[in-house]
Amino acid sequence: MTSAKRDLLNAILLLAFSGLAYIGSTQIPIQGFGKTEANFFPNIIIAILVFLSVCLLAQSIYRFTKEPRAEKITIRNAIRHNKKVIITFGLFAVYVFILPWAGYFIASILFLISLYTVLTPNKNKIVFVILFMIGLVFILYVVFRQVLSVFLPPGILF
Repeated sequence: MTSAKRDLLNAILLLAFSGLAYIGSTQIPIQGFGKTEANFFPNIIIAILVFLSVCLLAQSIYRFTKEPRAEKITIRNAIRHNKKVIITFGLFAVYVFILPWAGYFIASILFLISLYTVLTPNKNKIVFVILFMIGLVFILYVVFRQVLSVFLPPGILF
């Protein structure tokens, strides 16, 4: 029952976040430079997040009705059990905040490394993971700039 409640709460929070993210994506200025608008990719990610959140919501409601009743859950226990989720949202907020100043490369690499250290239980091969993240950020940069013609914040170095 506790996991169904936790999933229900997470699904509702993710749906609320998706709504705020969509509102934020409508605030992105239209540049008109390329093949797609600047809010194209964020809207795809938001749509995927909404779909997965609705799936989680339906699953948690189903489990909530089928599982036997359990003890009450407190806010403190909910925070303790969802610590990684809360930290992930915090890291994402920091990423969005530093993106205009640090730029796409630096902010994305720092975000991915931070997310990796939070979500991974064993931190073996950290050098390989960092190199992979740098390569991934570079590949995404090429895809966005060259293929999709999407403006990415230049920041300090790029």
